[in-house]
Amino acid sequence: MAYRVRWQLVGRSGQPLDSGCIGEGFCAYGDAVAAVVEFLRPYPEVSRCPTESYWLARRSVDADLAVWVWVERHEIEEATGAISGSWMSSGETSIQTPTLV
Repeated sequence: MAYRVRWQLVGRSGQPLDSGCIGEGFCAYGDAVAAVVEFLRPYPEVSRCPTESYWLARRSVDADLAVWVWVERHEIEEATGAISGSWMSSGETSIQTPTLV
């Protein structure tokens, strides 16, 4: 299994402004979460949505911008090394743009 950490910058209305990945990918879930923790370190306002498996971070409560961060995973077939399936959230559901809370 491999993990990828994704982020999305959004405006107050929830409009996506930018997005990307943190690192190239991680073999262990713990390494992916460590990358999330490091990425979120400068943000004083961080919350977690366990039902949708993402973190929401802002510079302040009044900030006009927020960043969503989540971990995606995919399975790799051991024998062939082929990647099967698409990237999935760590909660085993397709990633959908989270709603701003």
